[in-house]
Order: sequence, then C-alpha cells, then structure tokens
Amino acid sequence: MKTRILAALVLLPIFLAILIIFPPIVLAITLVVICTLIAIELFRAGKEAKFTVFRIFVSFLGIIPIPLALSSLYWLRVMPWGQWLVLFPVIVTIFTDSGAYFVGVSMGRRKAFPNISPNKTIEGCIGGIIIGTVGIFVYGLIIQHFTGMTVSIPVLLTIGLVGSVITEIGDLAFSLLKRKLGIKDYGNLIPGHGGMLDRFDSMIFSAPMVYLLFIIL
Repeated sequence: MKTRILAALVLLPIFLAILIIFPPIVLAITLVVICTLIAIELFRAGKEAKFTVFRIFVSFLGIIPIPLALSSLYWLRVMPWGQWLVLFPVIVTIFTDSGAYFVGVSMGRRKAFPNISPNKTIEGCIGGIIIGTVGIFVYGLIIQHFTGMTVSIPVLLTIGLVGSVITEIGDLAFSLLKRKLGIKDYGNLIPGHGGMLDRFDSMIFSAPMVYLLFIIL
C-alpha cells in the first residue's frame, strides 16, 4: 500500500500538470506514449489467451478502440475552458474508484460480481457512484467560483452520475478481461499499481462518455 501511495503522489501531479498547464500538444504526445504502452501490455497479455480469435481481439483493443477512447482527453482539452473540462473524467474516475474501494473495505458485506471481481461489493459500488457524483458536483462549483465558468447543476449531476456508473463498468470490463486471460495485472510498470492499463482502464470508459455528455448537454 505504501508503494502504491508513493507512486500516486509522484505520478498524479505530473499527469495533472500535463492536462492543465502544458499546451495540448504535450497531452497528445503523452497519450500516444500511454496508448503504445497499453498496446504492448495487451499484446503480451493476449499471448495467454487459449483461442486465436480472442488473442487477436485482445491485441486489437490496444490498436484502435483504446486510443480512440483516450483521445477524448485531448478533445476535451482543446474545447473552450478545456484546461478545466479535461479534469472531469479524471476526477470522476479517481473519486469513484477511491470511493468504491474505501466504502467496500469499511462497509462492504455483499459480493457484487463474485465471478468477475470477487473483492467488489454492492456497498462499495453504491458508495463509488455517490462519491463520484459528489466529487464532480463539488469540482463544478469550485471552478465556477474561481474561474467564472458558468456551470449547470443538472449537468454536473448528470456527468457525475453517468460518469461514475461508466467508470465502474469500465473497471469491471477490464477485470473480466484479466480473468479471462488468467492474469492479475496487465503489467508491472507502475509500482504498486500494475501496468499502464491497470491505471487507465476506467478512464477508457469515462473519458469518451464525459466528452459525449459535454457535446450533448
């Protein structure tokens, strides 16, 4: 746990700086690197697949679908107020994942998906959705106060609720994939966290959804 926390304390500020301080081209280059590492991890993980078709499918995920999904971070960044909008999927992912974990550990009693992710509980899932939604709501109010950006409470609640649900679906989907491949982590690149995909699995789902919601709403 200590290694996990230390790695997060080092890497998270760097990633946040890339998102909001540096020009969008730096984010684009960073996403290319991240997607390349994810593709390599999936290619290696795919070798564990018993069936050729599934092996091809796993490798294909890292070539087109995942880069397309994560490119939503770039498109959010280049929108008006983009340096603040791009943090929405990051915040909903972090708050939902953290909320689900801590609520699950402290209050979790009933298993939610024992055949896919044995450690997930119903209480943890609900807690993650609530905390993810609250996190987005508070963040929206903060940026409105300090930047003058106009925010809509119904929009904030919609992004928080839908984003947190999608975040949990993303985490569950990649947990299922790991279970099918018979692996614990996609890699060991990040100490205490596993591979690059282990860190970005939920955001692969939340980033395009948040981007879509901003376009629609």
